[in-house]
Amino acid sequence: MSKINKELSILIIFLILTVFAGTFMKTPVDTKTPVKELKVAGFFIEFEDGVSESEVKTILESYNLTMNYSIKYNTDYMEDKYYIILDKDNWDIRREISKGMKEEKKDWITSSPAHVIRKGNDYVFTVSEQAIQDENFLAILKKYNIQVEKFVECLVRFEKPDGSRYWIPEEDAIRTKNKLEMNESIFSVDIDYICDQ
Repeated sequence: MSKINKELSILIIFLILTVFAGTFMKTPVDTKTPVKELKVAGFFIEFEDGVSESEVKTILESYNLTMNYSIKYNTDYMEDKYYIILDKDNWDIRREISKGMKEEKKDWITSSPAHVIRKGNDYVFTVSEQAIQDENFLAILKKYNIQVEKFVECLVRFEKPDGSRYWIPEEDAIRTKNKLEMNESIFSVDIDYICDQ
């Protein structure tokens, strides 16, 4: 066998072995999908009834928020939202309201866990607009001396000093949200995410 044929045979055997090795050997592949960072542009905050715009500003300033922001006080782009506050031990009124809703076939309060806010020993229930005009509902509240109150809803938007909008990472927003919800005048804080195209 000539020297060229011998070298060619060795090359062909090497290539065949390389193809077999590539076919049967698994190479590690990074199968993790990159996690998209969620961006937060601001907060929707529900304050207790009667909180003034200057009180909102003072409350937010007391948290030393590290980002610049603007406040839209008592926004009207959403429907008005009302609430009642019930003591955790006051089951009589809850039963009576529940019974009345079934009899009237109306939704007076939102009682799902996602819509009930706990503040100390009290529960804050969101009340429908329909309920505040319903004589039967109002009669039950009057019997127990409970008042319907209106949330003061504010939109906090993150802005640069020049007025252009910016965002913060979700992790920072959640940390700030948790701090804000510790305030007794704040009932809830919802995060306003930026939707990427």
